[in-house]
Amino acid sequence: MITAEIKVSGDKSLLDACVAAIEPEQSFRNERAKYTLKKGKNLIITVKAQDITAFRAVINSITSLLSIVNQNWRKYNDKRKDR
Repeated sequence: MITAEIKVSGDKSLLDACVAAIEPEQSFRNERAKYTLKKGKNLIITVKAQDITAFRAVINSITSLLSIVNQNWRKYNDKRKDR
C-alpha cells in the first residue's frame, strides 16, 4: 500500500474552502484508492492507494482542487485589499 499525508496550513476560512472543494470527491472511493480529511489547526489529507497509478490519480485530483481554491482565494483577498 502507498500512503501520503498532505498538510495544508492557513486561516480557518481558507481551510473551510479547501474542505468544501475536496470533501465531495471522497464519495468516489474505490477499492484501489481513497483519502480522508481531518481538520483542526491544519487540514490533514491522508491518501492511501493500492498501486502507483491509483495514487497518482488521487494526488492529481486533490492538488488540482487545491490549486483552484488557492487561485480564487488570492483573487478574493486581492480585491479586498484594493477596497
